[in-house]
Amino acid sequence: MRVKKFVGTTMHEAIAQMREEFGRDAVILDTRLTRRRGILGLFGQKYVEVTAALDTRTSGRKGPMPSPGDNQVSSGTTKIANGKKRDPSLTPSAGQESSVSMPAQLAWRLYQDALKLEKVSGGKPAGEAASGSMMESWPEQVKELHRRLVDNGVEGRLAAAILQSVWQELTQEPMDAAKLLARTKERVAAMVRCVPPWDLSSSTPKVAALIGPTGVGKTTTLAKIAANYSLIAGADVGLITLDTYRIAAAEQLRVYSQIIGIPLRVATRPEEIEEAIQSWSDKDLILIDTAGSSPRDDERLEEMEAVLASIDGIERHLVFSATTSYRDLASMIRRFSDVGFDRLIATKLDETTCHGSLLTAYALARRPFSFLTDGQSVPECIRVAEAEHLSDLILGDA
Repeated sequence: MRVKKFVGTTMHEAIAQMREEFGRDAVILDTRLTRRRGILGLFGQKYVEVTAALDTRTSGRKGPMPSPGDNQVSSGTTKIANGKKRDPSLTPSAGQESSVSMPAQLAWRLYQDALKLEKVSGGKPAGEAASGSMMESWPEQVKELHRRLVDNGVEGRLAAAILQSVWQELTQEPMDAAKLLARTKERVAAMVRCVPPWDLSSSTPKVAALIGPTGVGKTTTLAKIAANYSLIAGADVGLITLDTYRIAAAEQLRVYSQIIGIPLRVATRPEEIEEAIQSWSDKDLILIDTAGSSPRDDERLEEMEAVLASIDGIERHLVFSATTSYRDLASMIRRFSDVGFDRLIATKLDETTCHGSLLTAYALARRPFSFLTDGQSVPECIRVAEAEHLSDLILGDA
């Protein structure tokens, strides 16, 4: 294994040095913006430092992870594809069950039944009682796994529905803890939808906006996506920021755009967004950063909804933190559903050891995951969402 730092005045320059010496098998371990010390330690020039590794044992051989030349980005914890293949149409909410397996459909039905019972009874205890009655016949190993799911942040009725659907399959078989866990992981993976990266082969640019509450990391996530698509996948990317509320918000994204080497527009009115998109008609991808909004700030949310509604064909990704509680998740998803969103992005996976909120968020939103992030480093700490990896996280095995 060879590890080396490459330094350039821009990210493009540092990446080019890395590619020239290590080729396309290199893996980026870290990137950072720093400054050389100038006179009296002041006024030093800014530069970008990229730390990369090359596995000399496998260099030159194509492994299971495609290289950027195959339209895939592989960088540290990053796994983002350029997506020159497909972008399947989504069947939102009501049609979700038609795309999952019969056992997964059973789990969702059991969960919906518990929620309906709660509504009929006018309170939470009835739904809990229904879950409790299911659990009475469970052996201790199943109950223990239920506790594990709940401890990891999965909402209790949802955890009970999943395990009941698994237990119904295993009642005629000898109880085996390993089999129970494996089958539960398979069930969770079958229940959660994820979408592949964007298809950028169209003659018109893909336009996507990141929306969500304040403090969940939308701007950093946007920069990670932009850096991977631009620097490693070779896409032509443009950035637009609508966040003129936070102090220095636009400046933060401007620094990222300069490091990556892609253009940035600041827009305050719908016509400015339309003008920017029209002027970038030859680009592959246009990413839009929005101001963070509290679910209780109706005026800000209505303003955002009006702006996004003026953009034809825009794809909206709701960004939320994996550290969010169930009550706050429910409030956030309910309110942002009025604005409208197509995908989920979970951030800050590194700030918690309990990732059951991912499944709970999906159950509340019924929209597929697109990306997951687990740190601040750009372009690292982001990956395309995959059902098996999500299942491992939710069960606490990742």
